[in-house]
Amino acid sequence: MKNDAKDAESIARLAKFQEVKYSLVPEPQVLALRMMTREYYALSDMLTEMKNRLCTDLYLLFPRYLDVFSNPFGKASLELLQSYPSPRHVLDADPLELAQIISKTSRKNILWAQKKVHTLLEISKMALSMPMDFGILSMKIKFHLDGIRSLQSSLDGLMKQPHSMIDAEDFPTKVRGYINLLEDMPGIGFLTAVTLIAEIGDFSKLHSPKAFTAFFGIDPSVNQSGKFNGDRNKISKRGTRFGRRVLFTAALASIRTTRKGDAINPVLRDYYHKKCENKKKKVALVAVMHKLLHYIFAVLRDEKPFMLRSPEEHQNWRQSKNLVNSKAV
Repeated sequence: MKNDAKDAESIARLAKFQEVKYSLVPEPQVLALRMMTREYYALSDMLTEMKNRLCTDLYLLFPRYLDVFSNPFGKASLELLQSYPSPRHVLDADPLELAQIISKTSRKNILWAQKKVHTLLEISKMALSMPMDFGILSMKIKFHLDGIRSLQSSLDGLMKQPHSMIDAEDFPTKVRGYINLLEDMPGIGFLTAVTLIAEIGDFSKLHSPKAFTAFFGIDPSVNQSGKFNGDRNKISKRGTRFGRRVLFTAALASIRTTRKGDAINPVLRDYYHKKCENKKKKVALVAVMHKLLHYIFAVLRDEKPFMLRSPEEHQNWRQSKNLVNSKAV
């Protein structure tokens, strides 16, 4: 929303001092890395759309098929649909052959596979008992399967590119160090670290955590006009949307637990649950993203590995650091 007084001042300054902000293009290697990661997420979105279409067709053609396999896009499910894309194909096939395909691709024993085949035969009989004919859907399923395999192959090929680009001799050493620092943080994987650094570009231009959060669009928006001040503000969502996307996944990963029940990041997990006591879950998650950005800024600014500290430990560390600095002065 506009702010009349500040708008008038900004226009006057622009006319008098010509204070025009300009964009800085990052180094060619970083720019190429950014283009590669954005292409990866574009293909990932196309793959997700293709999978959703496949689920819709399976829901019509194979009622309850999505309940047979825990992952309908796993190797066993895709291999089965590739050869038997309709209930009629499943019923006409040899049950033992179906069980062998499922057992081989899923790496499970034959008894487990035979139970899956028994369920498949039941839902196939039920599907054929329906009065409507969805024969065209079997052709669509094959098209979707070919598209899923092709997109997945392209994504696998793209995943190999960042490693070769970063390991190249002409890649900036400082940027490579930034990626390694972020990858060591709990909840941040290699692809997330690469995407964040590629989107940031030149970190030296971001002088404060406030500017850093504004760059990712996590700062609160301004809802103001004249004397009106809105109190229902959302995040501004300016800056890099790809950075916000991977930051969201990193925040989700940080508040989760491992299979053993251990928290990935105990400090952020406790912080999230405290926020959930009086805030909505999405609002609490945005607060986690904001906190995570402060962690990332400190790590990149100091160029030191991330150290997990509780709020009390961090406060004591800051007090001791200030005390040492005051004595040095």
